Amino acid sequence: MSRTAVLACAVGLLTLVGVYFAAGRGQTLRVSRSLDRLPSTAQVVLVVDTDALQKSAAAEMLLGALVDESELSDIEATCGLDPVRDLSEILVWVRGTNRETLESFGVQLEGRSVDAQTIAECHASLVNARGKSVVRIEATAGPLIASEDQRSAIAVADDRTVVAGSVQTVAEAMAVRRGLLPALAERESIASLWPELRRDAALAAIIDVPDHWRAALERVAPFDQAPTLLDAVETIAAAAKTGAQTTVTARIDTANHENATDLAERLRQWFAAPPDAVAPPWS
Repeated sequence: MSRTAVLACAVGLLTLVGVYFAAGRGQTLRVSRSLDRLPSTAQVVLVVDTDALQKSAAAEMLLGALVDESELSDIEATCGLDPVRDLSEILVWVRGTNRETLESFGVQLEGRSVDAQTIAECHASLVNARGKSVVRIEATAGPLIASEDQRSAIAVADDRTVVAGSVQTVAEAMAVRRGLLPALAERESIASLWPELRRDAALAAIIDVPDHWRAALERVAPFDQAPTLLDAVETIAAAAKTGAQTTVTARIDTANHENATDLAERLRQWFAAPPDAVAPPWS
């Protein structure tokens, strides 16, 4: 082979390697982008990729267990909007601070076949269906549209994305987008796990367990039967990948190896004989 041909092969190989790593980095940046838009007060994050959802039996099973079908029916009947068909991504987070266990939920909706204005109008229609009206509120990071009782609010983030939740939650999320408040991406315990957890997942969730949450979780089955297991748990993550299997991959990070070993043994016992309080599909 001539020197020219060798050089051409080398350049071609380097180009392919460069494209491969650039594509991988691009995917990592896309899946990490959501953390740049969530407030640092988020303790729970859950994302649903509606395109991948239709290819994942596990994600469909989990979504059916988590979401009341009647709520989706109400949205479709009131707005003519099918969340799975018309949205490309649903991002949910739970806000929590050192003072409160679960303060409020936030939702970021990204449209596929609908724009942000259509989603915002759906919010107004749902509020009107409850016999209420909407009002405009001026927040530091921009205007919000809220129900008159201020139980819910919505803000247009870009031409296809809205943020919804309580007035405080939406205002906080919009402030993060404007660079006025710190983002969740700055918290290492979540940011280090999120890219791998989110990649190729139809549904992914992570909980960064604060100390003051443990008392609340210990009252939830099956932890009420062995509350000491939560003492060393730092993060809990789960992902439902695409495919026909109804299998969810879970990851629990603990303080040390001994705690992980103890927890693994207890989980093996639960898998062999799930507690009566744990109903399908969780069992």
